[in-house]
Amino acid sequence: MTKESPLGKLITSLQKSISEGGLDKSAIEKATKELAKLGYQYDDHRFPLLVGTEAFSNNSSDSPKDLAEALLWKLGKWKAYKKFCENYAAEQPAPTKTDVVFYAFAMHLRDKNNPIYDQHAIRSLWAIFENLTTDERQKCKSLLFDKKNEWKESGTGKSAIDCYSFFVNHVNELVSTSGGASKSELDRLLMPLGQAIKGSTKTYTEFSALCGWPGSG
Repeated sequence: MTKESPLGKLITSLQKSISEGGLDKSAIEKATKELAKLGYQYDDHRFPLLVGTEAFSNNSSDSPKDLAEALLWKLGKWKAYKKFCENYAAEQPAPTKTDVVFYAFAMHLRDKNNPIYDQHAIRSLWAIFENLTTDERQKCKSLLFDKKNEWKESGTGKSAIDCYSFFVNHVNELVSTSGGASKSELDRLLMPLGQAIKGSTKTYTEFSALCGWPGSG
């Protein structure tokens, strides 16, 4: 997979849009449609619209109280669920390197101005936002690639919190220059784009070639 492939051309077009002043609403919509043609799109059935989440409250206890909590317990997610609830309810929550994705989601539920964050979103930003610093790029690599320079199963490592921090800053920057696009619309592009990139490449060398970076072949 190279920059001349359909996915590579899509990434190049997004890089160009950003470098020329901003990723506007029409560019996001066009790219989202192109991704769908490639078989990657936001799954509305798996992730239906989030409504009224700012009014949620932490009513969790030491054991499940309803079917949703019972299912989380059965899936072995009880401890993660409890921490998630605590982050949502805390006045000054703080992420750790092992729960930053859940932390970011809790912050999004509290305030939609906080973007959704996961491995696919940061991978997409890395690919299309050429203004990342050398240090930021290295932290993305540490988060997403293992010692064999192959994609990790999920984003993990000591750079997790730093990656989230600059992700938020750059997403805010992109949206502020987008000419009306929302963070939700951007998220509906970044998630499937990150999935497409991971599904189409395996190594850092392949990823670099897809993005058209200097020295990638």
